[in-house]
Amino acid sequence: MENGRREFIKKALYGLFALLGLSWFFGILRSLAPTRGQERTLAWFPLLPEDDVPRQGVRKAELVTTVAGKERKGRVFIVSSPDGFVVLSAVCSHLGCLVNYNKGKKEFQCPCHGGRYDLTGRNIAGPPPAPLTKLPYRIEKGMVMVGVRV
Repeated sequence: MENGRREFIKKALYGLFALLGLSWFFGILRSLAPTRGQERTLAWFPLLPEDDVPRQGVRKAELVTTVAGKERKGRVFIVSSPDGFVVLSAVCSHLGCLVNYNKGKKEFQCPCHGGRYDLTGRNIAGPPPAPLTKLPYRIEKGMVMVGVRV
């Protein structure tokens, strides 16, 4: 009788471990699988009039987005050069802090962990793993419109 009980407990534990292993395995597979039906679309939001874009240098602006009735505000930078301009997100790629522009050093600096970016958004120092996000933009009826995935 003792042997039968011991065998039963042994098999039950093996079964339990097998179930835990399978659930872990399928969880990993699910996280690696491409998402379906969750494609985010690009929505366009007004940033500022085209005439307010600086001819040279950096300008900080507030981007207001409204999605599903919820209004959100975010900071962006417009970096102008003789070749045109780019719109950069002010969110640090390290942990999501907001970067500031240092006019003297002509670079963006993250106050949280010392990340630094050049005027193209490329990370040049500190822990950020990626550059600042370049946001798509277009000019529509004299207004700079910025594309955001929603």
